Amino acid sequence: MSRRTVVSAVKASTATSLRTAAWRSGFCLLGALLPLASACGHHSSRSQTLRTCVDRWNQGHMVGWGPGPANVAFRRPNAKERSSIELSSSRQCIVATPAGDGTWTCVLSSTGAYWCPPLHEATGPRLPENATLDRRGVLELDSPPKGTHPAPRLAWQRYPRVDGYIHPWTSSGKLRPGLRFKRAGRGRCFLAAETVRSAVSCLAGVSRSDACFPQRRPWHRGDLAACSFGPGSTTFTRWVITIGADPPIFVPWSGFGDISLGSYKVEVEAEYGPEPRYGYRLHGTRVFVAFDRGRVSAIRFSTPYYRTKSGFGVGSRIPLGPCHRTRTNRCEHRWHGFVWNAWVREKPCSCWVKVGPGRRSLPATVDNFLKPWFFIDVRRGRVSGFYLALKFVD
Repeated sequence: MSRRTVVSAVKASTATSLRTAAWRSGFCLLGALLPLASACGHHSSRSQTLRTCVDRWNQGHMVGWGPGPANVAFRRPNAKERSSIELSSSRQCIVATPAGDGTWTCVLSSTGAYWCPPLHEATGPRLPENATLDRRGVLELDSPPKGTHPAPRLAWQRYPRVDGYIHPWTSSGKLRPGLRFKRAGRGRCFLAAETVRSAVSCLAGVSRSDACFPQRRPWHRGDLAACSFGPGSTTFTRWVITIGADPPIFVPWSGFGDISLGSYKVEVEAEYGPEPRYGYRLHGTRVFVAFDRGRVSAIRFSTPYYRTKSGFGVGSRIPLGPCHRTRTNRCEHRWHGFVWNAWVREKPCSCWVKVGPGRRSLPATVDNFLKPWFFIDVRRGRVSGFYLALKFVD
């Protein structure tokens, strides 16, 4: 099943997702338990409380939430926030970031980490901006309070973490010391709109965990994942994955497995791991993926593992077919919009070439370098590899 099919099949309505996301993670959103909150009537205490709200955000490494303006405050949730995500009416640390005509509401939980809603509809009204997020999600007040001190680090912050969630596995695939499993589950894992950054979602029946970290990537049937109880939590569900990642599919001329041109880098790394220097080792070969501005811009693979529905892939034969006379070529061979040896430098490329997304190839010239290019390499009469690119740089 493709990722798009799975996402469509399991995506809940916005309201239901927002009201249940925190509970599915095994914790409830509470007011920030700040030691200075009881004295918030005093100006210096209010300043320190606001400083703590900012520090707790930055200590969670909220890299998925920048850049842009923000509103940060220790306040009571407004009516829309209470109805959207069922927050209590108590004062708490809230970071709100723009979302269309409103804002997304991130709330400090009892662990000292922020919980943020799935990125669907706005959860709060538009608010005045008093802070800025940089590209790494670092939050800074426009007017930093004076006479304050940094909030002390919390115990769970010694672990690697992204967007407030602990990354539970060591490089050797062991659960990090101090973390524990409390429950067990099993089912398939995938990416969905609600999936926490750098994690995957795992589904069993109608119950879904949206912050699961596979022990290895890409994962196989029977592998383990650790599903977090929530941001800042050191407790996880021990999850047995029942369906492997990286399906053996090839979608001409878009992508393969769970990697496609234009998909987000964070999605690729969630399933395949961080981008390696010399390409991903998959199925006995190196698979190369290039990124541009956080999205997949080019793909190269030579493994026969990925096939189209009809079985076409590495190792297949492509007939040359008849000659077609053109103004520049006395004998042009064509196949499904591709042209044989259309790209020539010192010598012909021994490949099929298609330029542009149309049914027929555009001229394979430098004038079309900024358009999509697709190459099918051939060796000894059989397909030896594929190269797909949103734009061609020779």
